[in-house]
Amino acid sequence: MRPTTTRRAHRLTGLALFCAGFAAGPVDAQTLPPSLIVVLVVDQMRADTIERYSDQWTSGLRRLLDEGAVFREAQHSYFGTLTCAGHATIATGTVPRTHGMILDGWWDPMAGQRVRCTADDTVEIVAYGPGARERHGPAHMLVPTLADELRLQNDPPAQVAAFAVKARAAVPLAGRRGDAVAWFDAGNVWTTSTAFTDAPLPFIANYIRAQPVEDALGLVWTPLHGSSATTSTKGGDFAYTLAAEPGREFYNAWRRSPWADQYVTGLAIASVDALALGAGSGTDYLAVGFSAPDYVGHDFGPHSAEVQDIYLRLDRAIGRLLDHLDRNVGHDRYVVALSADHGLGPTPEHATEMGLDAGRIDRREVIDHVNAVLEPFFGPGKHAVGMTHIEFYFALGVYDRLLASPEALSAVLEALEQYPGIHRVYRGEELETGPFGDRVTQQVARSYYPERSGDLVIIPKPYWYTWVRAADHGTGYDYDARVPLVIAGPGIIPGHYSTAAAPEDLAPTLAFLAGVTLARPDGLVLTDALSDRNRP
Repeated sequence: MRPTTTRRAHRLTGLALFCAGFAAGPVDAQTLPPSLIVVLVVDQMRADTIERYSDQWTSGLRRLLDEGAVFREAQHSYFGTLTCAGHATIATGTVPRTHGMILDGWWDPMAGQRVRCTADDTVEIVAYGPGARERHGPAHMLVPTLADELRLQNDPPAQVAAFAVKARAAVPLAGRRGDAVAWFDAGNVWTTSTAFTDAPLPFIANYIRAQPVEDALGLVWTPLHGSSATTSTKGGDFAYTLAAEPGREFYNAWRRSPWADQYVTGLAIASVDALALGAGSGTDYLAVGFSAPDYVGHDFGPHSAEVQDIYLRLDRAIGRLLDHLDRNVGHDRYVVALSADHGLGPTPEHATEMGLDAGRIDRREVIDHVNAVLEPFFGPGKHAVGMTHIEFYFALGVYDRLLASPEALSAVLEALEQYPGIHRVYRGEELETGPFGDRVTQQVARSYYPERSGDLVIIPKPYWYTWVRAADHGTGYDYDARVPLVIAGPGIIPGHYSTAAAPEDLAPTLAFLAGVTLARPDGLVLTDALSDRNRP
């Protein structure tokens, strides 16, 4: 179920007229399908980021807010708000229960190890340089993406391009058969796989050759002029110098810098020209995942000076992309949507300073604790073997033994629910059938895919995290679930809307504008923002 907020829109005053950038004529005029759909996903962006920082934005983000339909109450409808799940949700119009890309991965009890969501042993690496070491592809995705449907239903098939630093962003956004897809491999080289191409694409190779990542060696990240952020959240001057030599230190810092998102923007612009996106008779598709805000947010927290500046620079990067699209596609021939895969909570230290109950849950300690509880029943051994954010896994056969031993199962559940920072524990079988009465249970059920989810699902208390980074996400609480959602372009009525909305509504809405259907969407068409003659 969707959150209980009313679906009736109340468009606010002040942004009711089309602005020049995306104006396509009177709102009641019949609008043709767009020549290009552009999906922008910010990896980690809270909804309140708009209120906090938008007065400093002057370019792309500012333009989207002024000229687009802004859904102020948008939030993810499931609990496990992580990168892979969020990008797959936006790309497919479905929730993890449907598309199967839970969290960023899951535990494979047969292999005895964690499976990354886009890991794909059926493909081969196609790299734009030496050192690539990870094979990624769409094998684990269970439903087609919007991009897949545009390729399938358009004649000629849509051209599809998707870029991000993270594979778990680029791959879900691309779908099964993207024409130009690339991510920055853990081996510190731009990479794709045979899921998308059998050989490096010349235009990407040329771009990387002309503008190598290593051009950023020794650069210093300081706040932009006009930013109120001048002092590092960690104290001292806001100045971070990238290493002067290639190596682990440099590449890790580069991923956490504004130059990463600028690079991805450049690849997207190059793809518009090389593939002639938006120039054909159908609707093409371009997706860009901006990964740097996530790295920065984890390191410094959501309200840090560093996060403020990364969004200010993102505003400029998106503006650069939109300006290029205006010149090369036509400002009235493309639709652009922006959302985020998740938000971010405060650091537990900051929350504690504010008088809140907050902290971190060490997943290894939880596993050890459960094994100790089970020792009197089953003897010593590794009965509990894995935990990935909220999913908890037992070794093969152990959970069946627990179901056959109510006393042992009760002991485990009681031990977990009394563990510091844990709010509630669900048994997997509880989440397979409804009805689900309360909001949290509804969210957890929409995150649960039986073949991949844990035997148990552990829900932390608000402001408690099952990870050790400075700040984290992964829950259904509002600071993680509420994200921006903006659509702009021909056929879209600008304004601010209080309609309940979710990121899974983007793909159905964009599909409707393009005149294609989705296989099995969980989301809804955002009809309130459509001009009268474009409504279903």
